[in-house]
Amino acid sequence: MIVAALDDDEALDRLAGEWRALHDVAPSATPFQSWEWARAWWSHRRRGRLCVLTARDDDGVLVGLLPLVAAAYGPTRRLTFLGAPEADYQDLLAHPAHAETVCAAFARWLADAARAWDVIDLPDVREDSALATLAPPSPSLAARRYVHRLCPYLPLDADWRAAAGKQLRTRIGRKTRKLARDFDVSFDVAAAADLPHALDDLFWLHDRRWRRRGLRGAFARPSVRRFHRELAARFLDRGWLRLHRLRVDGKTRAAFYCFADGARVYYYLSGFDLDLGRYSPGAVLMARAVEDAQASGARVFDLLRGDENYKREWGARDRRTVRVVVTKRRSLRSWLAASAIAVERAAAVAGSRLRNRLWGHRAIKRA
Repeated sequence: MIVAALDDDEALDRLAGEWRALHDVAPSATPFQSWEWARAWWSHRRRGRLCVLTARDDDGVLVGLLPLVAAAYGPTRRLTFLGAPEADYQDLLAHPAHAETVCAAFARWLADAARAWDVIDLPDVREDSALATLAPPSPSLAARRYVHRLCPYLPLDADWRAAAGKQLRTRIGRKTRKLARDFDVSFDVAAAADLPHALDDLFWLHDRRWRRRGLRGAFARPSVRRFHRELAARFLDRGWLRLHRLRVDGKTRAAFYCFADGARVYYYLSGFDLDLGRYSPGAVLMARAVEDAQASGARVFDLLRGDENYKREWGARDRRTVRVVVTKRRSLRSWLAASAIAVERAAAVAGSRLRNRLWGHRAIKRA
Protein backbone atom coordinates (compact mmCIF):
# COMPACT_ATOMS: atom_id res chain seq x y z
CA MET A 1 0.00 0.00 0.00
CA ILE A 2 1.15 3.51 -0.84
CA VAL A 3 -0.39 5.93 1.67
CA ALA A 4 -0.51 9.68 1.11
CA ALA A 5 -2.17 12.59 2.92
CA LEU A 6 -4.06 15.25 0.94
CA ASP A 7 -4.51 18.61 2.60
CA ASP A 8 -5.93 21.09 0.06
CA ASP A 9 -9.24 21.78 -1.65
CA GLU A 10 -7.94 21.15 -5.15
CA ALA A 11 -6.77 17.66 -4.23
CA LEU A 12 -10.16 16.97 -2.65
CA ASP A 13 -11.90 17.99 -5.88
CA ARG A 14 -9.53 15.94 -8.06
CA LEU A 15 -10.36 12.89 -5.99
CA ALA A 16 -14.11 13.08 -6.72
CA GLY A 17 -14.31 10.46 -9.48
CA GLU A 18 -12.08 7.90 -7.74
CA TRP A 19 -13.85 8.52 -4.41
CA ARG A 20 -17.25 7.84 -5.99
CA ALA A 21 -15.97 4.67 -7.66
CA LEU A 22 -14.55 3.37 -4.37
CA HIS A 23 -17.74 4.28 -2.51
CA ASP A 24 -19.79 2.28 -4.99
CA VAL A 25 -17.81 -0.95 -4.40
CA ALA A 26 -17.21 -0.62 -0.62
CA PRO A 27 -19.81 -2.91 0.99
CA SER A 28 -20.19 -0.91 4.19
CA ALA A 29 -20.31 2.55 2.59
CA THR A 30 -23.12 4.91 3.53
CA PRO A 31 -23.97 8.37 2.15
CA PHE A 32 -21.99 9.80 5.06
CA GLN A 33 -18.78 8.42 3.54
CA SER A 34 -19.49 9.86 0.10
CA TRP A 35 -17.47 12.54 -1.65
CA GLU A 36 -20.67 14.59 -1.86
CA TRP A 37 -21.04 14.66 1.92
CA ALA A 38 -17.35 15.44 2.48
CA ARG A 39 -17.24 18.22 -0.12
CA ALA A 40 -20.40 19.97 1.06
CA TRP A 41 -19.30 19.74 4.69
CA TRP A 42 -15.84 21.11 3.93
CA SER A 43 -17.35 23.98 1.95
CA HIS A 44 -19.63 25.18 4.75
CA ARG A 45 -18.66 23.53 8.06
CA ARG A 46 -14.89 23.33 7.73
CA ARG A 47 -12.92 23.17 10.92
CA GLY A 48 -9.18 22.75 11.07
CA ARG A 49 -7.00 21.36 8.30
CA LEU A 50 -7.70 18.61 5.79
CA CYS A 51 -5.91 15.31 6.23
CA VAL A 52 -7.46 12.90 3.74
CA LEU A 53 -5.51 9.65 3.74
CA THR A 54 -5.45 7.69 0.50
CA ALA A 55 -4.18 4.16 -0.04
CA ARG A 56 -3.22 2.95 -3.51
CA ASP A 57 -2.04 -0.41 -4.76
CA ASP A 58 1.09 -0.97 -6.84
CA ASP A 59 -0.80 0.05 -9.99
CA GLY A 60 -1.84 3.36 -8.47
CA VAL A 61 -5.49 2.36 -8.08
CA LEU A 62 -7.28 3.96 -5.13
CA VAL A 63 -8.29 1.13 -2.77
CA GLY A 64 -8.70 3.00 0.54
CA LEU A 65 -9.75 6.36 1.96
CA LEU A 66 -9.75 7.74 5.49
CA PRO A 67 -10.99 11.35 5.42
CA LEU A 68 -9.82 13.24 8.51
CA VAL A 69 -9.37 16.79 9.72
CA ALA A 70 -6.75 18.07 12.15
CA ALA A 71 -8.11 20.70 14.52
CA ALA A 72 -7.59 22.18 17.96
CA TYR A 73 -9.40 20.43 20.80
CA GLY A 74 -8.96 22.82 23.69
CA PRO A 75 -5.20 23.05 24.21
CA THR A 76 -4.63 19.78 22.32
CA ARG A 77 -4.43 18.67 18.69
CA ARG A 78 -7.06 16.22 17.51
CA LEU A 79 -7.47 14.14 14.37
CA THR A 80 -11.10 13.26 13.73
CA PHE A 81 -13.39 12.46 10.84
CA LEU A 82 -14.10 14.90 8.06
CA GLY A 83 -17.84 15.53 8.30
CA ALA A 84 -18.21 15.09 12.08
CA PRO A 85 -20.36 15.63 14.05
CA GLU A 86 -23.14 15.92 11.47
CA ALA A 87 -22.50 12.43 10.02
CA ASP A 88 -24.26 9.63 11.87
CA TYR A 89 -21.98 6.84 10.61
CA GLN A 90 -18.24 7.24 10.13
CA ASP A 91 -15.78 4.83 8.63
CA LEU A 92 -12.92 4.38 6.23
CA LEU A 93 -13.67 3.35 2.67
CA ALA A 94 -11.89 0.29 1.36
CA HIS A 95 -12.13 -2.00 -1.61
CA PRO A 96 -13.46 -5.32 -0.21
CA ALA A 97 -10.37 -7.20 -1.41
CA HIS A 98 -8.05 -4.88 0.53
CA ALA A 99 -10.02 -3.89 3.66
CA GLU A 100 -7.68 -5.34 6.32
CA THR A 101 -4.53 -4.25 4.50
CA VAL A 102 -5.85 -0.71 4.06
CA CYS A 103 -6.75 -0.40 7.75
CA ALA A 104 -3.30 -1.62 8.80
CA ALA A 105 -1.59 0.76 6.38
CA PHE A 106 -3.51 3.73 7.74
CA ALA A 107 -2.70 2.69 11.32
CA ARG A 108 1.01 2.63 10.49
CA TRP A 109 0.83 6.05 8.83
CA LEU A 110 -0.95 7.57 11.83
CA ALA A 111 1.59 6.05 14.21
CA ASP A 112 4.47 7.46 12.17
CA ALA A 113 2.79 10.89 12.23
CA ALA A 114 2.28 10.87 16.02
CA ARG A 115 4.24 14.09 16.49
CA ALA A 116 1.49 15.96 14.65
CA TRP A 117 -1.39 14.98 16.95
CA ASP A 118 -2.25 14.46 20.62
CA VAL A 119 -5.38 12.35 20.17
CA ILE A 120 -7.13 10.50 17.36
CA ASP A 121 -10.86 10.62 18.03
CA LEU A 122 -13.01 8.41 15.77
CA PRO A 123 -16.69 8.55 16.82
CA ASP A 124 -19.75 6.89 15.25
CA VAL A 125 -17.84 3.86 13.93
CA ARG A 126 -20.03 0.83 13.41
CA GLU A 127 -19.18 -2.21 15.47
CA ASP A 128 -18.49 -4.37 12.42
CA SER A 129 -15.98 -1.92 10.92
CA ALA A 130 -12.29 -2.71 10.75
CA LEU A 131 -11.71 0.62 12.51
CA ALA A 132 -13.68 -0.60 15.54
CA THR A 133 -10.82 -2.97 16.38
CA LEU A 134 -8.02 -0.63 15.35
CA ALA A 135 -4.78 -1.71 17.04
CA PRO A 136 -1.97 0.85 17.07
CA PRO A 137 1.21 -0.72 15.72
CA SER A 138 3.41 1.07 18.26
CA PRO A 139 3.65 0.22 22.00
CA SER A 140 3.85 3.95 22.69
CA LEU A 141 0.22 4.31 21.62
CA ALA A 142 -2.96 3.14 23.33
CA ALA A 143 -6.44 2.63 21.87
CA ARG A 144 -9.68 2.70 23.85
CA ARG A 145 -13.09 1.72 22.53
CA TYR A 146 -16.34 2.98 23.99
CA VAL A 147 -19.93 2.19 23.13
CA HIS A 148 -20.88 5.50 21.55
CA ARG A 149 -24.49 5.61 20.42
CA LEU A 150 -27.50 3.47 19.65
CA CYS A 151 -28.67 3.56 16.03
CA PRO A 152 -32.09 1.85 15.89
CA TYR A 153 -33.40 0.56 12.58
CA LEU A 154 -36.52 -1.03 11.11
CA PRO A 155 -35.97 -4.21 9.08
CA LEU A 156 -38.16 -4.15 5.98
CA ASP A 157 -37.90 -7.80 4.94
CA ALA A 158 -41.41 -8.23 6.36
CA ASP A 159 -44.36 -5.87 6.76
CA TRP A 160 -43.26 -3.10 9.13
CA ARG A 161 -46.79 -2.89 10.56
CA ALA A 162 -46.39 -6.19 12.35
CA ALA A 163 -43.31 -4.96 14.24
CA ALA A 164 -44.92 -1.58 14.99
CA GLY A 165 -47.76 -3.17 16.93
CA LYS A 166 -51.51 -2.82 16.83
CA GLN A 167 -51.79 0.34 18.92
CA LEU A 168 -49.51 2.38 16.66
CA ARG A 169 -51.05 0.96 13.48
CA THR A 170 -54.50 1.87 14.69
CA ARG A 171 -53.45 5.39 15.67
CA ILE A 172 -51.78 6.08 12.31
CA GLY A 173 -54.81 4.79 10.41
CA ARG A 174 -57.19 6.89 12.49
CA LYS A 175 -55.10 10.07 12.20
CA THR A 176 -54.65 9.59 8.44
CA ARG A 177 -58.41 9.30 7.96
CA LYS A 178 -59.06 12.30 10.18
CA LEU A 179 -56.59 14.44 8.23
CA ALA A 180 -58.20 13.45 4.94
CA ARG A 181 -61.66 14.22 6.30
CA ASP A 182 -60.78 17.68 7.63
CA PHE A 183 -58.35 18.92 4.95
CA ASP A 184 -57.18 18.58 1.38
CA VAL A 185 -54.21 16.24 1.97
CA SER A 186 -51.46 15.07 -0.36
CA PHE A 187 -48.07 13.38 -0.04
CA ASP A 188 -45.09 13.89 -2.32
CA VAL A 189 -41.30 13.78 -2.58
CA ALA A 190 -39.53 17.04 -3.37
CA ALA A 191 -38.08 17.29 -6.88
CA ALA A 192 -35.30 19.50 -8.23
CA ALA A 193 -37.62 22.37 -9.21
CA ASP A 194 -39.04 22.88 -5.72
CA LEU A 195 -36.09 21.66 -3.63
CA PRO A 196 -35.07 25.11 -2.29
CA HIS A 197 -38.61 25.83 -1.11
CA ALA A 198 -38.99 22.32 0.32
CA LEU A 199 -35.79 22.79 2.34
CA ASP A 200 -37.05 26.16 3.62
CA ASP A 201 -40.16 24.38 4.90
CA LEU A 202 -38.09 21.65 6.54
CA PHE A 203 -35.80 24.14 8.26
CA TRP A 204 -38.71 26.23 9.52
CA LEU A 205 -40.81 23.33 10.79
CA HIS A 206 -37.86 21.67 12.53
CA ASP A 207 -36.49 24.79 14.20
CA ARG A 208 -39.91 26.12 15.22
CA ARG A 209 -40.58 22.99 17.25
CA TRP A 210 -37.25 23.23 19.04
CA ARG A 211 -37.69 26.94 19.74
CA ARG A 212 -40.94 26.16 21.52
CA ARG A 213 -38.90 24.03 23.88
CA GLY A 214 -36.44 26.87 24.39
CA LEU A 215 -33.70 25.11 22.43
CA ARG A 216 -31.86 25.57 19.15
CA GLY A 217 -32.76 23.27 16.30
CA ALA A 218 -30.27 21.41 14.14
CA PHE A 219 -30.67 24.00 11.36
CA ALA A 220 -30.30 27.09 13.54
CA ARG A 221 -26.86 28.04 12.21
CA PRO A 222 -26.68 29.57 8.73
CA SER A 223 -23.62 27.44 7.91
CA VAL A 224 -25.61 24.26 8.63
CA ARG A 225 -28.45 25.38 6.36
CA ARG A 226 -25.96 26.19 3.59
CA PHE A 227 -24.34 22.79 4.05
CA HIS A 228 -27.67 20.96 3.69
CA ARG A 229 -28.71 23.00 0.67
CA GLU A 230 -25.59 21.95 -1.18
CA LEU A 231 -25.76 18.40 0.15
CA ALA A 232 -29.42 17.91 -0.81
CA ALA A 233 -28.74 19.11 -4.36
CA ARG A 234 -25.74 16.79 -4.70
CA PHE A 235 -27.65 13.82 -3.26
CA LEU A 236 -30.57 14.54 -5.60
CA ASP A 237 -28.16 14.30 -8.53
CA ARG A 238 -26.96 10.92 -7.22
CA GLY A 239 -30.55 9.70 -6.77
CA TRP A 240 -30.13 9.49 -3.00
CA LEU A 241 -32.41 12.26 -1.72
CA ARG A 242 -35.87 11.48 -0.36
CA LEU A 243 -37.44 14.64 1.08
CA HIS A 244 -40.96 13.47 1.91
CA ARG A 245 -43.69 16.05 2.44
CA LEU A 246 -47.17 16.04 3.90
CA ARG A 247 -49.14 18.83 2.24
CA VAL A 248 -52.28 20.12 3.95
CA ASP A 249 -54.43 22.58 1.99
CA GLY A 250 -51.45 23.20 -0.28
CA LYS A 251 -48.92 23.92 2.48
CA THR A 252 -46.14 21.68 3.78
CA ARG A 253 -47.06 20.72 7.33
CA ALA A 254 -44.55 17.89 7.83
CA ALA A 255 -41.25 16.99 6.15
CA PHE A 256 -38.98 13.93 6.41
CA TYR A 257 -35.39 14.33 5.21
CA CYS A 258 -34.08 10.91 4.17
CA PHE A 259 -31.22 9.47 2.14
CA ALA A 260 -31.68 6.34 0.03
CA ASP A 261 -28.62 4.33 -0.93
CA GLY A 262 -29.12 0.84 -2.24
CA ALA A 263 -30.99 -1.44 0.12
CA ARG A 264 -31.00 1.07 2.97
CA VAL A 265 -32.90 4.31 3.60
CA TYR A 266 -31.57 6.67 6.28
CA TYR A 267 -33.98 8.95 8.15
CA TYR A 268 -31.87 11.98 9.03
CA LEU A 269 -34.09 14.83 10.25
CA SER A 270 -37.70 15.93 10.21
CA GLY A 271 -40.10 18.69 11.14
CA PHE A 272 -43.85 19.00 11.53
CA ASP A 273 -46.36 21.67 12.38
CA LEU A 274 -47.21 21.65 16.08
CA ASP A 275 -50.54 23.32 15.31
CA LEU A 276 -51.62 20.02 13.77
CA GLY A 277 -50.35 17.97 16.69
CA ARG A 278 -53.72 16.32 17.31
CA TYR A 279 -53.45 14.73 13.86
CA SER A 280 -49.98 13.24 14.53
CA PRO A 281 -48.57 14.50 11.20
CA GLY A 282 -45.06 13.24 12.05
CA ALA A 283 -46.22 9.66 12.59
CA VAL A 284 -48.47 9.78 9.51
CA LEU A 285 -45.62 10.97 7.28
CA MET A 286 -43.14 8.54 8.79
CA ALA A 287 -45.46 5.68 7.93
CA ARG A 288 -45.60 6.96 4.36
CA ALA A 289 -41.79 7.24 4.20
CA VAL A 290 -41.36 3.68 5.49
CA GLU A 291 -43.91 2.38 3.00
CA ASP A 292 -42.11 4.21 0.18
CA ALA A 293 -38.78 2.70 1.25
CA GLN A 294 -40.21 -0.79 1.30
CA ALA A 295 -41.90 -0.33 -2.07
CA SER A 296 -38.59 0.83 -3.58
CA GLY A 297 -36.90 -2.42 -2.51
CA ALA A 298 -35.08 -1.16 0.58
CA ARG A 299 -34.49 -3.78 3.25
CA VAL A 300 -33.69 -1.41 6.13
CA PHE A 301 -35.15 1.90 7.27
CA ASP A 302 -32.36 3.27 9.44
CA LEU A 303 -33.45 5.69 12.18
CA LEU A 304 -29.82 6.63 12.82
CA ARG A 305 -28.34 7.72 16.12
CA GLY A 306 -30.37 8.44 19.20
CA ASP A 307 -32.32 6.37 21.72
CA GLU A 308 -35.53 8.40 21.56
CA ASN A 309 -38.50 6.51 22.91
CA TYR A 310 -40.66 6.93 19.81
CA LYS A 311 -38.36 4.53 17.97
CA ARG A 312 -39.40 1.74 20.31
CA GLU A 313 -43.04 2.29 19.32
CA TRP A 314 -42.11 1.35 15.78
CA GLY A 315 -40.48 -1.91 16.85
CA ALA A 316 -36.98 -0.72 16.03
CA ARG A 317 -33.97 -2.95 16.64
CA ASP A 318 -30.77 -1.57 18.07
CA ARG A 319 -27.40 -1.26 16.42
CA ARG A 320 -24.45 0.27 18.24
CA THR A 321 -21.60 2.43 17.17
CA VAL A 322 -18.29 2.79 18.97
CA ARG A 323 -15.89 5.62 19.57
CA VAL A 324 -12.24 4.76 19.10
CA VAL A 325 -9.79 7.04 20.92
CA VAL A 326 -6.05 6.67 20.31
CA THR A 327 -3.64 8.45 22.64
CA LYS A 328 0.08 8.57 23.27
CA ARG A 329 1.29 6.97 26.48
CA ARG A 330 3.14 9.27 28.88
CA SER A 331 1.81 12.39 27.17
CA LEU A 332 0.11 15.07 29.25
CA ARG A 333 -1.63 16.50 26.20
CA SER A 334 -3.02 13.09 25.27
CA TRP A 335 -4.22 12.58 28.83
CA LEU A 336 -5.96 15.97 28.78
CA ALA A 337 -7.66 15.19 25.47
CA ALA A 338 -8.80 11.76 26.65
CA SER A 339 -10.17 13.28 29.87
CA ALA A 340 -12.12 15.89 27.91
CA ILE A 341 -13.62 13.17 25.71
CA ALA A 342 -14.67 11.19 28.80
CA VAL A 343 -16.45 14.23 30.25
CA GLU A 344 -18.11 14.90 26.89
CA ARG A 345 -19.35 11.30 26.71
CA ALA A 346 -20.76 11.37 30.24
CA ALA A 347 -22.62 14.62 29.56
CA ALA A 348 -24.13 13.23 26.34
CA VAL A 349 -25.40 10.08 28.10
CA ALA A 350 -26.90 12.09 30.96
CA GLY A 351 -28.56 14.50 28.55
CA SER A 352 -30.12 11.68 26.53
CA ARG A 353 -31.56 10.03 29.63
CA LEU A 354 -32.95 13.31 30.95
CA ARG A 355 -34.51 14.15 27.59
CA ASN A 356 -36.37 10.87 27.36
CA ARG A 357 -37.50 11.13 30.97
CA LEU A 358 -38.89 14.63 30.49
CA TRP A 359 -40.43 14.22 27.05
CA GLY A 360 -41.40 10.55 27.08
CA HIS A 361 -42.83 9.19 23.84
CA ARG A 362 -42.98 12.70 22.40
CA ALA A 363 -39.19 12.99 22.35
CA ILE A 364 -38.14 14.36 19.00
CA LYS A 365 -35.20 13.41 16.90
CA ARG A 366 -31.77 14.95 17.40
CA ALA A 367 -31.50 16.80 20.66
